[in-house]
Amino acid sequence: MLAALLLASLAVLLGPPQGAATPDLSGHFTGLDATFVLLDDATGAYTRHDPARAARRFPPCSTFKVPHTAMLLESGIVPSATGGALSYDPALHQPAQWARDFDLTGAFKASALWYYRAQARRLGMDAEARDVSRLGYGNMDTSGGLDGSDGPFWVDGSLRISADEQVQFLQRLHDGRLGLSQRTTALTREIMLVEETPRWRLYAKTGACRPRGEQTSNWYVGFVEKGAATYYFALQIGADDYGRAFAERVPTTRRVLASLGILD
Repeated sequence: MLAALLLASLAVLLGPPQGAATPDLSGHFTGLDATFVLLDDATGAYTRHDPARAARRFPPCSTFKVPHTAMLLESGIVPSATGGALSYDPALHQPAQWARDFDLTGAFKASALWYYRAQARRLGMDAEARDVSRLGYGNMDTSGGLDGSDGPFWVDGSLRISADEQVQFLQRLHDGRLGLSQRTTALTREIMLVEETPRWRLYAKTGACRPRGEQTSNWYVGFVEKGAATYYFALQIGADDYGRAFAERVPTTRRVLASLGILD
């Protein structure tokens, strides 16, 4: 027994066997300025496409709706996943997919910017800044406020986060290590659920925005629960226009996860 424990400890110290291959994901990203990060919760191992880009910070765009949802629930401003209903004001002149009334879950699924900005005003910028800092989200810079001409702070480029930081934040959320109540954590996960099969559950959020003078930033982040394992992922694509980057962020991520044996 002692010998087995010593061998196991030695294996952890030495890391993967020499010659163990890191999956080459480049074929999924031909012609794209992109990074992909996967964190295997069981082993702590990372798989990355373009590690340098994975460490760069970009505006989170609508992926900020993950911590924002938790912030609204924790504050009580929104009492439940189906609470916090707001009526749409036609004077906002929103695109068709946002031009309707929403509750919290509906706004998350539709990625309705007007809804989250309205709820953020109810919460107040002091609380927004405090909570972003408390959650340790990206660079924690909310200086852009809510009503700037280039959009709220998660869109205008003041708040930034890297793909590496996205997966680390999601891991802390999943594990209940953000200082949030168990109820808030459970409800946020429930709202994030995208698809469930007998083999796995996919939780995720898209994001896309364009701060002034920058490329578009296109995201897909989340995690997959498969048996006893959890895999955290973040894809980020930059492009001069939305086009291909916007359209391919979800299918590309799913193809990568399938190629790694996580989705089928």
